[in-house]
Amino acid sequence: MQEAIGSPGGGPVDEANQNFMDHDNGTKGSGPVVDNTAGKTCIPKFNHEPEAQGYAMLGVARGAVIMSNIFLATALLYLASEEAGCLDEEDKVIDDCKNKIYGFRPILLISNIAVIQGLLSAFFMPVCGAMVDFTPHRRLVGMGASGLIVLIQTAQIFTISATWFPMAILQAIAGFLYQVAVLSAYAYLPEIARKVGETTMTHFSSSFTMIQFAAQASFLALVVAIGIGAGLDDVQTGHLSQAINVVWVGLGFWFGWKLLPNAPARHTLAPGRSLLVAGFVENVQTAKSINRHYPNGLRWYLLAVIFAEAATNAFTTVSVVFLNDKLGMTGTEIGIVFFVVLVATLPGSKFGAMVTQKTDPNTSWKWSMVVFSIFTIIGALVLEENVAWLAYIFGVFWGFCLGWFYPTENLFFSLCLPKGKETELSGFFVYCSQILVWLPPLVFTLLVNADIDQKWGLMSIVVFFFIAIGILMMVAPWEEVLKESEKNVDLHFYEDADDDDDKQEKNESELEVEA
Repeated sequence: MQEAIGSPGGGPVDEANQNFMDHDNGTKGSGPVVDNTAGKTCIPKFNHEPEAQGYAMLGVARGAVIMSNIFLATALLYLASEEAGCLDEEDKVIDDCKNKIYGFRPILLISNIAVIQGLLSAFFMPVCGAMVDFTPHRRLVGMGASGLIVLIQTAQIFTISATWFPMAILQAIAGFLYQVAVLSAYAYLPEIARKVGETTMTHFSSSFTMIQFAAQASFLALVVAIGIGAGLDDVQTGHLSQAINVVWVGLGFWFGWKLLPNAPARHTLAPGRSLLVAGFVENVQTAKSINRHYPNGLRWYLLAVIFAEAATNAFTTVSVVFLNDKLGMTGTEIGIVFFVVLVATLPGSKFGAMVTQKTDPNTSWKWSMVVFSIFTIIGALVLEENVAWLAYIFGVFWGFCLGWFYPTENLFFSLCLPKGKETELSGFFVYCSQILVWLPPLVFTLLVNADIDQKWGLMSIVVFFFIAIGILMMVAPWEEVLKESEKNVDLHFYEDADDDDDKQEKNESELEVEA
């Protein structure tokens, strides 16, 4: 759940409970936490590797950013409803209010934010990726994005009736900046892995996962506890969440980027090629290369990721609106639901591991989406305001499925990924996970704006799961996928594309001769 819970779109990648891989990093992550996790510091020592410690601290910060979005979203929904005249005499939001503000119904504010954030990511992530790959400013890009996130979070402490709309715009921008920060941090993972070795990196990944899980759970518990104890309303809880988040995230980002070093450019930009288009060209050419050389597994996997990640990312956005408006739950109550979701990912990841061992990652991943879809459809049909308490039970089911979904998704990636191509394809995976995240929230917006019940909007995300499942039906038998991943084909396209095609044909011919 990780990027799927809270980050408008994250995805970046569920780091909460993975036995196989870290959703944020695309590296194998099974096994116990390293033995040297004990110590006086608040994070594992990671064999005194500063890069690993820095990445872990960034995970602590990201965990708080993700969870704070839940409380801010409910505050924004209330304030938008207030300005639209959708409050009753007791200052409670009127169910199914048709009044509009700035041309849309208040309940559509959060889905509209997700649409804007998704479009920003789809159009500008390749440019940011090019800055990470083709310049020595990787750390600067990450620090800049992280610093802007902290500034936005600080401004959002003052989200009130007079400021909610510009704060909503800032939230869309913050969601995009979050993905840029994740992408910049991603770039360090292959280098950490090369430095410490595969076995140690496996344990590091498990630690990264649990650290971010602990950060998310701790932040949620802290805000919910204070909110209940002080009797805060949705807007006040939003203020509290953002205030705690600024300190938490500021320290996490500061220590994280301080520990991570400056890095040289990973690739050289071809003469005459602009940095603004290099990322787009590279993505297109990489897609062509994968389609040509890895048609049995990796091709279908990445296509499925586009739709599956769009669905899981949309779930957080849509479910917050559904729980708040349809069921009348407060921000604190929604926070408790997501705490339940987060905890339930633990048994879900264990169950997913068992299913994967008895079948294969492709089959297990498909079934995780089938079960998630079933629970989502049932929840949309039975959840009403008079039985809002059932949301906590469905939180268990949803968390269980997400805990199954993300580790299996990433195990699939780690096994179908061509050996030695982690650096080239980790960024491409991020882009695939973000390219369509704007569409499910847009579908939800259109349906609700057409006066169609929100339950159908919630169920609409299931369509994207079904598309992903259909794509995965095209994957070759698992043995063939594993065999295909052993092919060593050059995926770089930093020079003339025709020249690179010739090089790849030569590489493939050499492989056939060697075979």
